[in-house]
Amino acid sequence: MAAPHSPLDEVDRQLLVEVQRDARASLTTLAGAIHLGVSATRARLRGLEERGVITGYSAGVDPAACGLPLRAVVRMKVHGALYDQVAAVLEREPQIVRCVRVTGEACYVAEVLAADMPDLARITSELARIGSITTDLVYEVVVDRAVPC
Repeated sequence: MAAPHSPLDEVDRQLLVEVQRDARASLTTLAGAIHLGVSATRARLRGLEERGVITGYSAGVDPAACGLPLRAVVRMKVHGALYDQVAAVLEREPQIVRCVRVTGEACYVAEVLAADMPDLARITSELARIGSITTDLVYEVVVDRAVPC
């Protein structure tokens, strides 16, 4: 489990909102948005990174532009002895873009991107070797929000 973070003040929260809105924003732009100087903003940003509040920077990419227009959610039941095999499949399959371990009937819920149905079948077949699965195709991503601060 991750170490607890020290509390965020309102300036930290504003900075996190701005960085999530545009991770490529310049320090000058960020400083203006949170009403601090560039040096103070840089120090705040570095502090948030060092404390592990900001875990990285990334670009949003349209999966279809990368040849992966099909999106599915896979729920998987796995017996405890096979949990290590889940990690191995996740390592081998970069098209499984998110996987969370959950409470309830399923043990894991994964988001899979695929080129087409045979590609999705290949990935889900590999998951089905570990446990029982249920797969749902995604019609539309209705909301995909930044972390609220």
